[in-house]
Amino acid sequence: MKESKRQSVRDSTARLQRAARERADEEARRIPWQRLYEVRNQYIDWQEFNFWARSILEVEERIIDWLAEILQNRCPGFLETEKALTPKAANTRPLVLRLEDWIEDHVFGFAKQEGSFFASTYYAVRDPRYQRAEVCWSECTEKWKKAKPIRYPSFEEWKGLAAQCDETAHLTARERKARASAKLVHPDRLTEAATRYMDCEALAYWARQALERGAEPPPEVVRELERRCPGYLDAGLKARAQDASAATQEWQRLMLWIADHFFQDAQTEGWFEAILIQVRSHPRAIRTMEYADHCDEVWISELPSPYPSFEDWRRDADSYVDLDD
Repeated sequence: MKESKRQSVRDSTARLQRAARERADEEARRIPWQRLYEVRNQYIDWQEFNFWARSILEVEERIIDWLAEILQNRCPGFLETEKALTPKAANTRPLVLRLEDWIEDHVFGFAKQEGSFFASTYYAVRDPRYQRAEVCWSECTEKWKKAKPIRYPSFEEWKGLAAQCDETAHLTARERKARASAKLVHPDRLTEAATRYMDCEALAYWARQALERGAEPPPEVVRELERRCPGYLDAGLKARAQDASAATQEWQRLMLWIADHFFQDAQTEGWFEAILIQVRSHPRAIRTMEYADHCDEVWISELPSPYPSFEDWRRDADSYVDLDD
């Protein structure tokens, strides 16, 4: 009976997660990915501030004087709004949530108006920096409620503490295992590798239709792959000679070849999975995949002639939005 109940909870959670992802994807398609990425990062910046202030507010249960000065500078108008609240209104929603509401309404009102807020927050809360800030808030609040610090850390000091936190602390065991590989590499090196992987993945998406038709690829594709992936086409021809169905698997084959030839260090050192995790939640990578699917639909009967250059295709992918979705 207990196992049945747990399974029901898991199924319900999975449905909610799918619905949230679908809503975020649908909203995101209508907005240039660069805008989505910008708002996502801005939201993380503000959530770091919110978590820092919240950790102090939850311990003090009031706005202490020096924090009031900072809030007046960072959130002009918030204190005046607080003073105008009736006792009944103040008791309806906790102070820490009223601050979060104010930030969302006044800082991100534009994102709500343009329809990018849900998608931006969906991607933001899955970012390691957001998750470290959330863990730091949780740990600081628990620690400070037991014994108030002589001096609270400044916001900059608190961000330094957050940077050292384990972002996987609030994740499931499966998610923690998947994220563990990120601890094996410096964040800057991981970001650089993820950017390179997105470039390679875009190349593979661009060439997918041309390679999977089973015929000789257009000369534009041959030239680009020979320049960027020397040796791959020869390997692909051998594979197709041995297996008639190999052409339909060409995209996967190219991505495996890229991983083996360009990301061998990450695989050897055990942090290749961290690259994939970062790429899967990056707005640019998601938009590139969606544009590739759009091209598959448009090119289903015939490839364009001439075949677009990779640079042109990538530019079009970067500017792609689906207002008819």
